[in-house]
Amino acid sequence: MYVCLNAQARFRRKHPCPDGKTAMENKRMSGRGYALKMIDSMAAGNERKSAPKKQRNMFKAYKKLSTVDIVIDSIRELLLTRKLVPGQKIPSEGEICEGLGVSRGSVREAMKILAAFGVVEIRVGDGTYIPAEPKAALIDPLLFSFMIYSPDVEEIMEFRRLVELDVVELVIAHKERNPVERGLLQANMDELIALRKNRAGIEAITENDMEFHRLLGRAACNKLTQRIYDFALDYLEHTIRETHRSQINGASSYEMHRQILDAINNNDIELARVAIDHSVAVWRGYQD
Repeated sequence: MYVCLNAQARFRRKHPCPDGKTAMENKRMSGRGYALKMIDSMAAGNERKSAPKKQRNMFKAYKKLSTVDIVIDSIRELLLTRKLVPGQKIPSEGEICEGLGVSRGSVREAMKILAAFGVVEIRVGDGTYIPAEPKAALIDPLLFSFMIYSPDVEEIMEFRRLVELDVVELVIAHKERNPVERGLLQANMDELIALRKNRAGIEAITENDMEFHRLLGRAACNKLTQRIYDFALDYLEHTIRETHRSQINGASSYEMHRQILDAINNNDIELARVAIDHSVAVWRGYQD
């Protein structure tokens, strides 16, 4: 009996009654009521012990776009999904403000940025349009990225060979579609012959050289390829101009262009590859 009482006392000390009553008061409670109270107390204690610890959130909040960026991103998305197409007028400032929940100032700033990139055309008194044809942009993001990346001469040479080979192969492949451009290429060659005969200055011969390559891009009959090639020419223009300071009366340009044009006139892809390889190798030699 003594052992049982001691055991009960130890149990009560370990599990005190939740209502704060003394042992004597609890003693006066019915056996069943006391047991229920103890069960509830123990259950609550177990729940507290088994409650999981709060884990760190695995997701991070990203910086919100500015209202100007929201407008630019929305125009980009509309162009990608073809909900805005070349030649189409963009909704008014009011519609854009209402749709995106931004201010008129944000819309105007976004349109100025897009206009600088050549993405939109602002017509005073008429509204803002997606250009029907690509416009010369004040800022070319791809060109700027190349300037920042600053590839070495070997990388530039590989890039130029890759692009020009594809361009000339397309010129030959689309022979039924580009008779006008082929005629312009021949006229450009005739002009170069005349410039050399008349001992024209470096500037005139350089302009003829750049025009020859731009005509190649047009003759490819592929707008994406032409755009990439035009970008490559913009990036390479200063190096091409420098080669003319070392040439004698445009002799290298004449020889390279003659070979390329012969390959095109004969619709000979293998000859075209040889001509392009030679052209790029000569250009590379002037870079040292």
